[in-house]
Amino acid sequence: MKPRQGTSRRRPGVKLFWWKWMVVSSWGVIVAGIAMVVLPDVMNRFFSLLFYNVTDHYTSFGESASGYITFTHGVLGSVMAGWGVALLGVLYGPFRSGNPEGWRSVAYSVALWFSLDTSVSLAYGLWQNALLNLIIAELYIIPLVATFRQFFGK
Repeated sequence: MKPRQGTSRRRPGVKLFWWKWMVVSSWGVIVAGIAMVVLPDVMNRFFSLLFYNVTDHYTSFGESASGYITFTHGVLGSVMAGWGVALLGVLYGPFRSGNPEGWRSVAYSVALWFSLDTSVSLAYGLWQNALLNLIIAELYIIPLVATFRQFFGK
C-alpha cells in the first residue's frame, strides 16, 4: 500500500498541542498578573502564605511597608500581564507560523525572566519563589524542548 501524498514524518498535531499548551500558560501569566492588580489582598495573602506560612504576615511590616508591598505587587502584576500579552503575540504570530524567531523569542524571554527572578529570589533566601518560578518555567520549557526539532531540524 502506498503512503498518502503529503504525509510528513512529523506527528500531526504535536506542534498545535504544544502551541495551545503555551497559549494557556500565557493566559495564566496574564490572569495572575491582573489578579495582583485587582485582587491585592488575595495576592498579598497568597505570597504571605508562600513565604511565611501565614496569610497575614505582610501586615506585620507596618502600614507603610504593607502599602509598598501592595504597590510593588501591582506593578509586578502589570508587567506580568504585559509580558503574557507579548508572549501571546509571539505565539499567534511567528511561533505559530513556524518561524524560528518565534521559538527563540519565547525561549529567550522565559530564560531571562527565570534566570533573573530566580537569582534574586535565592539571593534573598526566598527559595519558595524560586520553586514557583521552576514550576512556571516548566510550562514553557517542556513545549519548547518538544518543538525544537520542528523549528530547527536535527
